[in-house]
Amino acid sequence: MIRIVAGEAAIVHIDGGVSTLLISDLHLGLEKEMAKKGFRLPAYSVKMVERIRDLSERCGTSRIMILGDVKHAVGKVEDIEWGVVPWFFDTMLDLFESVQVVPGNHDGNIKSVLPARVVLYGPQGTVIGRGAARIGVAHGHAWPSQEAIECRNLVIGHSHFTYEMKDAIGGRTRELVWVKTAYDVGELLEGAGYTSAVRGKGKLTVMPPFNRLVGGQPINRSRSFEFGPVLSSRSVSLEGADMFLTDGTRVT
Repeated sequence: MIRIVAGEAAIVHIDGGVSTLLISDLHLGLEKEMAKKGFRLPAYSVKMVERIRDLSERCGTSRIMILGDVKHAVGKVEDIEWGVVPWFFDTMLDLFESVQVVPGNHDGNIKSVLPARVVLYGPQGTVIGRGAARIGVAHGHAWPSQEAIECRNLVIGHSHFTYEMKDAIGGRTRELVWVKTAYDVGELLEGAGYTSAVRGKGKLTVMPPFNRLVGGQPINRSRSFEFGPVLSSRSVSLEGADMFLTDGTRVT
């Protein structure tokens, strides 16, 4: 069972008596890039930790899983990340019994800065839960594992989708948006190159980024997914997708 947390870019996964908090796209160290562009920001990672602490208390979660793009720099570890990433995960280990990471496309060499107790999966993701509570989780920049696709309940991040709104005088704003749609299990397995007899329809949930500063592409302007192998595959369609803001406002 998964439950989207109202007002947040977070999911609670419940399997019996175990509750896991799922978040995606932290982009720790983004402050350095913003500073290069002339924006002086307080340490936003501290604010994200405060939000996570509040969520853990409010939702009663004992585990946390981060679905990729833990850090911001691509392909290397920046100097700011050598400090902020270990600090962040030491704090997570104080808050949760288990801390797990599925790496994203920004997470090159992430293992070198993670505390030893953090569980690190491969980029293809993994499966959590048992029986009817099984879900596949991945970042979304790479094909999910065969087992994750076959769960028929797949959760990814990566896309940073927003919904663009226009007011009466022409002003435009963009708000982070959740996307829920269906996928064809057989077609997605075939697209990923897996040989499997499993068929049917699955549920796909695309999470908004937990870091609210990263921005994203307006999904209602492009009217298509085309972002990452899952969303670009013929197995997924924007038509009929359910989209809503983090405050629960439905926009489709």
